[in-house]
Amino acid sequence: MRVLLAVLVVCIVLFVVLPFVGATLVSLLSTLLVGLVLGAIARLIAPGSGRMGCLFTALVGVAGSLLGTLAARALHTGSFARLLLQIAAAVVLVILLRPSRGAQP
Repeated sequence: MRVLLAVLVVCIVLFVVLPFVGATLVSLLSTLLVGLVLGAIARLIAPGSGRMGCLFTALVGVAGSLLGTLAARALHTGSFARLLLQIAAAVVLVILLRPSRGAQP
């Protein structure tokens, strides 16, 4: 009976827990990568003298992506318009959240 229970626990860990953790990590990494790309595009569109690190750029891009997606869903737009709204939201966030020139990091 204990062997059967041990096999059941091992199967649950191998086939339920580990794939869930792996999928979550892949989703998190892909979200950060897309956020970094959108943040970099936003920084290219709205250049400035304020310094932003890669992590902050990625987080601004992720936030812009979420805001743009919400706006696109509210307006019932297609995928290209959603992308434009995501970039526009990221640009606005870069402009609003970029440190000022005299601020110390």
